[in-house]
Amino acid sequence: MRYSKGNGVTSEDKASITPNIALALTQVLSENGIAPARMLARFGLAVSDLEDPSFRLSHRQTSGMIAHAISLLPALPLGLLVGGKQTVSSLGMVGFAMMTSATFGEAIAHCLKYHKEGGTMVDIDFTATEQECTAVFRNPGDNAITAFLVEEVTAHLMNIGQAMLGTRTLLLRMEFQYPAPPYAAHYRQLFNCPMQFSAPRNCIVVDASLFEVPLVTHNPLAQRQALEHLQRMAMRDPDTPDLIESVESAFRRNWASPPNMAEIAGTLNLTERTLRRHLDQCGMSFQQIRAQMQERRARNLLETRQLTQSEIAEQLGFTDVRSFRRAFKAWTGETPGDYRSNHSASNYQ
Repeated sequence: MRYSKGNGVTSEDKASITPNIALALTQVLSENGIAPARMLARFGLAVSDLEDPSFRLSHRQTSGMIAHAISLLPALPLGLLVGGKQTVSSLGMVGFAMMTSATFGEAIAHCLKYHKEGGTMVDIDFTATEQECTAVFRNPGDNAITAFLVEEVTAHLMNIGQAMLGTRTLLLRMEFQYPAPPYAAHYRQLFNCPMQFSAPRNCIVVDASLFEVPLVTHNPLAQRQALEHLQRMAMRDPDTPDLIESVESAFRRNWASPPNMAEIAGTLNLTERTLRRHLDQCGMSFQQIRAQMQERRARNLLETRQLTQSEIAEQLGFTDVRSFRRAFKAWTGETPGDYRSNHSASNYQ
């Protein structure tokens, strides 16, 4: 892990990637007799983390998982399999904005603008003429996983195109910078178009007329709501280090009996001293992370659940309700009772 005092973390360590690829990867591993939990444990994670809508991975974590999976299953077209697991709905709110678009071209425009919020790891450059539209894919990270990432994004886009456009011919041609892999026949079977390996770029080329095709799922109101949500997602703080995200995940998995620092360090394959040093380099302490997690959880439970304060205290790992009340007052300046009266969801119904 590479943390730098002052700047906090490198771009590789910022927890900003929606874990769609990682979750699909665990499914492929499981189907091939490999327990996903063992791979995830190398990174201090569990499958439940990847299923958490608020959870984010860093580029370093995701790249590491992909590289490890490739080493476990080197003969498989892993990127094609992972991309094939994903549909337009796998993109979450990005997919919803696409499905409610007026035309296929508008849907692709939203995909290009918000594809990182959907978990894509490549950069996409798009150009169009009257006859053709070209999407060029660039991997800004580890070259060793470029083939996987190109396979994943192109297979995923094929699923999206087929779902939105039906049986139309989607691709005019494809180009890949890397040599043809041993399983190149899988490419030809899936994409069914002319393709060139060892080319100057990674790209797909489609007929421009496809972008004018209207979508039967168009809904302007639903689309507006989706785009407003995506704009808020795009403003999400991208600077949370993956280490802090992993520590927070450990708390989320064990609210009633929060793990101590030594236990979390063990799940991350670190010593307690090393974990403390890394957290210090991120500008946080273990106690601060735990308190912030407890505060956010307490606010949520008070706003949305009809639990007693004693039940909330127990869920958050406090020894008694008085300790919870003192802590909550220190966090917010309000007692739990006053906070619930002022912020309960029932007040807005």
